[in-house]
Amino acid sequence: MVSISYVLRSIRPTLPQVITLLLCFVSGLALDHYERLGPTIVVLTIVMGMNLGRTQRYGGTGHRLFSLAALPVVSVACNEVGRLFVQHPNDADSLFTLAIGLSIWMRRFGPWGTRLGTLVALPFIALLVTPVPVAVGTSMSTTSSMLWSALAAVIAYCWVWIVREASERFGLVEPLPRHPRPRREPAGGGGGEGRPRTGLARIPVSSRMALQMTLSLTLAFVIGRTVFGSHWVWIVLTAFIVNSGNRGRGDVVYKSLLRVLGACAGTVVATLLAGALPPRDNLAIVIILIVLAIGSWLRTISYVYWAGCVTSVLSLLQGYFGEGHVGLIGERLLQIVLGGALAALIAWWVLPVRSGDVLRRRLADCLGPLTDLLAALLREPAAAAGRRAEFAENVVLLKQVAPAIAAHRRLHRAVNRLSPRLLPQLLPRLSRADERYPADAVDAVRDCAAAVDSLAEQARVHPESLREGGNAGLIKAVTGNVVAARKAIGRRPDAVCRPLPDEPSAGTAADALRRIDAAARTICAVYDADGADGADSADTKPGADGVPVGNPPARPIKA
Repeated sequence: MVSISYVLRSIRPTLPQVITLLLCFVSGLALDHYERLGPTIVVLTIVMGMNLGRTQRYGGTGHRLFSLAALPVVSVACNEVGRLFVQHPNDADSLFTLAIGLSIWMRRFGPWGTRLGTLVALPFIALLVTPVPVAVGTSMSTTSSMLWSALAAVIAYCWVWIVREASERFGLVEPLPRHPRPRREPAGGGGGEGRPRTGLARIPVSSRMALQMTLSLTLAFVIGRTVFGSHWVWIVLTAFIVNSGNRGRGDVVYKSLLRVLGACAGTVVATLLAGALPPRDNLAIVIILIVLAIGSWLRTISYVYWAGCVTSVLSLLQGYFGEGHVGLIGERLLQIVLGGALAALIAWWVLPVRSGDVLRRRLADCLGPLTDLLAALLREPAAAAGRRAEFAENVVLLKQVAPAIAAHRRLHRAVNRLSPRLLPQLLPRLSRADERYPADAVDAVRDCAAAVDSLAEQARVHPESLREGGNAGLIKAVTGNVVAARKAIGRRPDAVCRPLPDEPSAGTAADALRRIDAAARTICAVYDADGADGADSADTKPGADGVPVGNPPARPIKA
């Protein structure tokens, strides 16, 4: 049984987003009432508030002012593309595809490029789910339409900013980092120390992902316009969602499967419901807000629920605008399947980014600050808090790739249980009976998070206790094994975990250190079994979600 306290804890982080959506809804209604802009302005404000609330990575005033200044400019450009969708569809398709591809390519230029790229993409996402541009069906000029769209985006961002600040103040959510931390280059590059870049490694990961997205959207538009006529949006939207936030080809395939499963269920239910409501019925907007709130909560459990809820919202929106006929269910389901398959195939075969490379990079990003924290316990205890925060940030990024990696482990085990003799001959890579999986390394890092918190707290309250008894020797030994784990991730031959000292050491600090040591040994075991399987990406630039992927080059490790 799920306890009430667990439900309350899981709901609490979604409350800010629910409040933001309600405020955006009310603001959109106010804009419509004031200027008779039509229902699209309400939808635009809600979608912008939802997407902006989910893409905030940093809370510094400078970052927020930058977003506030850039959003109106991007919104005006997006509104013009929306007008072209009605008047010149082919031109609009091309501009939309180029804008999304450019938004991903820009993320190779660091945190600011990532932020600007995200802001470029957000209004275009809203454009896909808004059937008509604001200016259509109203007496406004095109210039007025652009200005009102920009105002809607600014209002949505202001509500996101205000609600986020209030939520942090009242403890509903953890504070966002005020500034992006400089990306370190962890030692033990996945390709091996001194290994030259060849083949795909010469092409930045962000460029590969941008090309994958551009190709996916191009084919989706061509198929959608040619086969499905005016109902083309579902295949394009599916291709975009599956490819966005690309964290490796395995992640894309996994997300594609969940997207198809969740979206199919959500489409059937929502289309039936939308068909029962008359067009422009405000009850549909209320249902949309409720579904978004539920989806935000269930997203923490599985992406399949979020996919189902988002697709339900899109079906309800199209029903609100008069496209809720039950006969569209089959066509929508076909487009969802085609869009998901298209995105997965392109991510797998066209300049692929291996999920194993992404995982090794993010593991290395976690172990880097962990090494520095252990070193700080003896040299500079006051610095431990900063290293703990950096470690926690990178664990959050590691969790993003965890679902697909864990699904890979479950698939391996299921295949081995079902047919341990036959399938190794048919599918040798899938059915090999390994006892260690990359997902074990993810679990190891996540499990030692409490130990890191404990050590950082002890360094703050009783730093002298870390030097008493056998703790100092234990810290040095564990630090060496964490360094060995980083070397193992980089497939370096000198990655060897040493035994811990026999000196007696007990207490909270010793227990925490042993948990960290166990995690380091697990990582060494996983990547010792992995072996050197060839050169992969050596790019350290941000990927599609602003996180560096690929294999970082080697650098000296501070023990």
